[in-house]
Amino acid sequence: MRIFLGAPFTNYLNGAEFNQELKQAIESTISILEKKGHTVRSAHVRENFGKDLMLPETCTPLDFEEIKKCDLFIAIPSNPPSGGVHIELGWASAIRKDILLCIKKTGKYSPLIHGLHKISNSRKLVFESYCELPKKISEMVD
Repeated sequence: MRIFLGAPFTNYLNGAEFNQELKQAIESTISILEKKGHTVRSAHVRENFGKDLMLPETCTPLDFEEIKKCDLFIAIPSNPPSGGVHIELGWASAIRKDILLCIKKTGKYSPLIHGLHKISNSRKLVFESYCELPKKISEMVD
């Protein structure tokens, strides 16, 4: 299966350093899913977790194309909300992609995030910390 993983990016950059907890979760998730035979795309990996940031004119069409090609969009909207992930969720739901929505148990999200399952083929995965995401995502993705 072809997967696109969308997670917060610029809000998790401190200078050129990306948040280590989220970076580890993204890298571990990708590794586990690839070992299961899936192809996983991520802007984080493509842009080296902020070390090779692309211009908006470049990264926006690339992300849109990856979502068009994917079988599953895994979204981690974050708290505070990631504008980029929310735009990607709009694209994915509009073009009827399967969506795995990773929601932090203590997070506050828009009612539109909570109601996304009413207009799309989406499932929720509730988590408490980023360190548990790889295992939980792996259990939900076959």
